[in-house]
Amino acid sequence: MVDNQLRKLFLKDPIKFAFEIYDSEIDYEFTEFRTVNEGYLMIYTKFNPPTIILYAENEATVTKLLSLIKEDKFVLFIEPRWKYLLNFSNMRIYPELLMICNSPNVFRREDVRRLTVEDSDKIIEFYGKDRGNLIVQMLRNNKTTVYGLFLGNRLVSAAYTWIETRDVGIIGGVLTREEFRNRGFASSVVSQLTEDIVKRGKIASLYVREDNTPAIHVYKKIGFIEYWKRLWVSVNTDTRPL
Repeated sequence: MVDNQLRKLFLKDPIKFAFEIYDSEIDYEFTEFRTVNEGYLMIYTKFNPPTIILYAENEATVTKLLSLIKEDKFVLFIEPRWKYLLNFSNMRIYPELLMICNSPNVFRREDVRRLTVEDSDKIIEFYGKDRGNLIVQMLRNNKTTVYGLFLGNRLVSAAYTWIETRDVGIIGGVLTREEFRNRGFASSVVSQLTEDIVKRGKIASLYVREDNTPAIHVYKKIGFIEYWKRLWVSVNTDTRPL
């Protein structure tokens, strides 16, 4: 379990530290903290490869924390200001933006709706077996909110919340079938999911690659603004942000 000092840090910015809050409180059996001074590594092992969040306020602490990483392959999340300290032999770096919204412009469509476990087969077909089954399990446990757009009986665009804390709903898995892109479908799905999150008194947030200009344009149109930046660092793995 996380100690009181870290808990106080997380609560100072529940948007930036949403994953730390969620993983330490809900998925704590998969979560390990390694601390040095004011900094920490949070290692999350539920999925392969594991993810590691590094937080620190000075170079010496970052250097020490990096030396504590013993995993062979992983995804590291770290602030851009510490990029010059990264020296892993096989790494790929993807800059990301954290964007937030608390007053969305909603592009409403009648063919967009909230999905339930009754839509399990469609979710699995759309996202693929591994991710689809994960989303369905999260739905069964009331740990996600999923919205989708249907043409006829076919799910063609969807998005869901990766995690939801008391303060934040982090949107992920924004996807539209290739043949249906550039029609505004993602705008409708994400905006209605964002509306759902905000109506429940939470901030909607999402991460997006800094070079994904089309997606950023869509999110800004909905009302998302830039809040923070981080680096996604894949070490000895091809895992990368969508």
